[in-house]
Amino acid sequence: MNILQNRELEKHKENAHSSLGNLTFPTKKEEDWKYTRISEINPEHYAPAKQNPVSQQIVDENSLEGLDSFKIVFVDGVFSEKFSNYPKEKLIVLPFSEAVKEEKYHRILSSKFDSIVDKEQYFTLLNTVSTKEGTFIYVPKNTAEEKPVELIYINTPQEQKASQTIRNLFIVEDNSQILVTERIHTLSDFGFLTNAVTEIFIGKNSHFRLYKIQDDVPTACLVDATFVEQDQDSQAFVHTFAFGGKVIRNELSFDHKGENINSTLKGITIIEGEQEVGNHTLVRHNQPNCESHELYRGIYNDKAHGIFNGKIKVHKIAQKTNAFQQNNTILLSDKAEIDTKPQLEIFADDVKCSHGCTVGQLDTDALFYMKQRGIHEKEAKALLMFAFCADVMETVTLPELKNKINKIIARKLDVNIDFDF
Repeated sequence: MNILQNRELEKHKENAHSSLGNLTFPTKKEEDWKYTRISEINPEHYAPAKQNPVSQQIVDENSLEGLDSFKIVFVDGVFSEKFSNYPKEKLIVLPFSEAVKEEKYHRILSSKFDSIVDKEQYFTLLNTVSTKEGTFIYVPKNTAEEKPVELIYINTPQEQKASQTIRNLFIVEDNSQILVTERIHTLSDFGFLTNAVTEIFIGKNSHFRLYKIQDDVPTACLVDATFVEQDQDSQAFVHTFAFGGKVIRNELSFDHKGENINSTLKGITIIEGEQEVGNHTLVRHNQPNCESHELYRGIYNDKAHGIFNGKIKVHKIAQKTNAFQQNNTILLSDKAEIDTKPQLEIFADDVKCSHGCTVGQLDTDALFYMKQRGIHEKEAKALLMFAFCADVMETVTLPELKNKINKIIARKLDVNIDFDF
């Protein structure tokens, strides 16, 4: 069922189609796309994915080991009820096609869908035009859900370069909390492009955590845009772990709609070869007495390329704002690159705002010290890089996820060490 065939949602599609007709595909002449390898993510080079079967083993391998969770599984962009396990009472986790069948959720979905996205962004508009299915998560008032939700997207082998669309809508009402993890995995080395858009609404005094695991094959590309709107006294944590893919572009936008809001944006990137990962963030401080904490760490080897473009905007009425932004990078090769641009736009005068970046190599003195104590150079380097990532991991609350990230980092650093954050 195409959810956009519903009358209310069809209007969003029509408006997006009209706006898209007035835009051209991004070019490097545009400041926001200056450093991105745009040709790799051109949708014209990809055909719509055709759905193929997958096994339970594949789904299990891409789930967090030992975690008791709800699961929503998509295969080639199509919801798979066979592999999904989702609640329909208290916490509501539904594919769009089921949510629109119930009047209450249809009304909520129709009113919130496409309401906080960037309607001047090419890939966001293309996503709205192309969306046929998605994930609807609704957390009613006064609901503290302890069981995490895992979103798993499987891309099967295709006959040609293929693409899929991901669309999510999460609504967390007042005095509630939920934790969501997200992973995309491609089963072949054939080119695959994923265009993902997520809208998140967080009510008063609510807590929301989102962990994105990006550990795909070297030929997979991803454009991932996430838009978050927070109300008074709410807390949001979004962690992005980027370890694999050809070109990954993450866009993360926060809007503060009340006072005493806390937003935490953190990320770890470890890539090699000719991989590229870009993190583009925007936090709008629109109200007084709010905080944002932004920390991204990157390790780049061979000819890998990193991008960090972070912006904090402080409105003139947003007094007593406390905003922190930091991007730290280690380059393991003289051919690896990072383009980093932390930015502040402040129109209030009573604020605490800081931003900065560092780019360097491993500490040779620390490396020498460790080698002198019998630690092999390879393991010594890995331990230093592990310590470099620790500040990001300290706000991860899910033990099963920490264990998964530990194993991925050990694999990326090519060591057999059981890290413990």
